[in-house]
Amino acid sequence: MKITPLGVGGAFTKTNYHNNYIMQIGEQLLLVDAGTTLRTSLVEAGYHYTDIDYVYISHLHFDHVGGLEEMILQRYWHFEDGKHVPLKTKIIVHEKLSLSLRTLLSQSLNNQGHAVEDFCQFVIPKNEGSMFIGNSTFSLFDTTNFHQEGMISSGFKLSWNGANLVYTSDIKRLDQANIIAQVDEKTVAIFQDVSFTTNGAHATLDEVLSYYPSELHERIFAMHYNDNVGDFDEVIQQAKIQLVKRQQVIEF
Repeated sequence: MKITPLGVGGAFTKTNYHNNYIMQIGEQLLLVDAGTTLRTSLVEAGYHYTDIDYVYISHLHFDHVGGLEEMILQRYWHFEDGKHVPLKTKIIVHEKLSLSLRTLLSQSLNNQGHAVEDFCQFVIPKNEGSMFIGNSTFSLFDTTNFHQEGMISSGFKLSWNGANLVYTSDIKRLDQANIIAQVDEKTVAIFQDVSFTTNGAHATLDEVLSYYPSELHERIFAMHYNDNVGDFDEVIQQAKIQLVKRQQVIEF
């Protein structure tokens, strides 16, 4: 399992790009969220839109979906040797979010005789929210209302070769979401958004450390953090969590 953080910053980041990832699952490439900085972060990490096999969208905040339309259009208007070779974008999305995402995309894609279905394919895991990507199992879990009240959202668990990782996406109400239920003895990493300032949409470092048992702290990979994260180096070191850094490849 190879993970490339395209960006690790929050919505208003100036230096760290939006919190989007490339996960190499066997021969397949999964893009985790597609924020507005994707057009820059993807290229800087050495990838192109046409390299992506699947894109997962967790929720509809701009730092997670703002770059999706451009990606879809660039893949559709793909040419080889002067010939139009359209590539449909496969979008993994929770069933609850599918209609909202389709409606959002239709505002720009439903024109000139085209419809959303011409450009992309929605992949909605039905079997208890699970599907296979290569030989790995990708399982969604619902976090609706636990990031922000009234917002549909999800996280996922990715399992391979007797190991797994848990990806929370954006979340505030850890207890209510019961994230810990996704963690087991085979969990090698918990990708958890961590804020270093108090806010109503993301768990703070203190909230994260209080929620997870101390024996799990070393498995926490902190992401989606503030640009002034350097001010908290000593606190992070004492907490014994790992800080995900932009374009620093992680392998399990």
